[in-house]
Amino acid sequence: MKKTVCVGLISFFAVSSLLLSIGFWLDIKFLMFNFYLETSKGFEAGGSLIPFIIGLICSYFIGNYYSKKKTTELLS
Repeated sequence: MKKTVCVGLISFFAVSSLLLSIGFWLDIKFLMFNFYLETSKGFEAGGSLIPFIIGLICSYFIGNYYSKKKTTELLS
């Protein structure tokens, strides 16, 4: 169970980081996350959450795949 959670977290960070890096390198707005501060209004954050959502979806599928693989190895 702990390894499945670790695999899911690692895959989330890896996929999200990869998509954010691609967004910054290729200047793709829906893959970028920007944070900036404005003094008159307080703070303001801009950017897209799409890389994080894709990372969550991928980590779910990777975690399930890893879990199923582990159970089939135990049964064999």
